[in-house]
Amino acid sequence: MNRILVVEDDPDLLEVIQMLLEENNYKVFPLMNGRPIFRIIEEFRPDIILMDIRLDGMDGRAIFKEIRTRPDTARIPVVLTSGGFSEDYIMRENLLADAYLEKPFEMAVLLDKLQQLLKEPA
Repeated sequence: MNRILVVEDDPDLLEVIQMLLEENNYKVFPLMNGRPIFRIIEEFRPDIILMDIRLDGMDGRAIFKEIRTRPDTARIPVVLTSGGFSEDYIMRENLLADAYLEKPFEMAVLLDKLQQLLKEPA
């Protein structure tokens, strides 16, 4: 069973995503802020991370960059999400995530993207 760490500060959206993923046989660790993310990654060992860029009191872009610089987390696929940034902005900022979903996104698109990334060899 694939493990997905979902970092999202909107409790309603987090709940919907968690329910959707669990219904599709993913093991989910929901996280509402990025503060403990590296401890959670070490303990939960996710196969993929789904993370909002705009987190309450934190910048998901900075967390993403830190994920990419650490040898133990650099190879984990990351899907960034946000309602405030276009895909062009993400590319200009060199936030080379494995995927980017602009909110609002269709849940079917999220599932397809996760399936694609989890099939790719590491």
